[in-house]
Amino acid sequence: MWFVYSKFKARKWLKCSYEKRFKVFQAVEKKIAKKLKIRPVRLEINYNDNWNCFGAYTSEAGGAKILLNSMLLEDPRYRFHALETLAHETRHAYQFNLVSKRLRWYEFTAKKWQRNLQGYFSSGADSIMYNNQSVERDAQKYSIKFLKKHSYPGDPDYERTLRVVVDRYERADDDARKEYGLFYKLKIEKNIREKMNNKPKRKKRWFGW
Repeated sequence: MWFVYSKFKARKWLKCSYEKRFKVFQAVEKKIAKKLKIRPVRLEINYNDNWNCFGAYTSEAGGAKILLNSMLLEDPRYRFHALETLAHETRHAYQFNLVSKRLRWYEFTAKKWQRNLQGYFSSGADSIMYNNQSVERDAQKYSIKFLKKHSYPGDPDYERTLRVVVDRYERADDDARKEYGLFYKLKIEKNIREKMNNKPKRKKRWFGW
């Protein structure tokens, strides 16, 4: 385990100041970005108590950034949610970087992501669409693999966090099938295309959970 990830062990995390914890977040995001071959993304903490997201990636004219809920910094029980949120949101940065260039005809996954980012469903607008759209499925899958790779056996906070994200990922298929029927994947793509075609262009984009 790399040195920076050892900081998430309970005995070490509890000794870290908020400033130190934020620096750990920055170091982790930098490592993930390097692995994905993109530039590191600026991190900011959102201290709004009414914000019901763990994190969000936003791209705008002034530059990309990842917003993190202050509870990830303040409450030690959520430190592994911070870890998987950094992986999740940096994966969104990777997706956005990939589709921002001219795509070739055979880049089918990138084209699917491009359509999705143009017709994106937030969790507040439609939770079933949110959890089943391609960019979120990819980011969720990536963060699960990331958590499993950087494991903390025997740590109840780690085991709880992993269980939550895996359950969410597995439950999404069942929820969509109940809502849209056997051919739910086609319905989800249809909804995304319709929103993409009807949605006015915006300079600012948010992708979070």
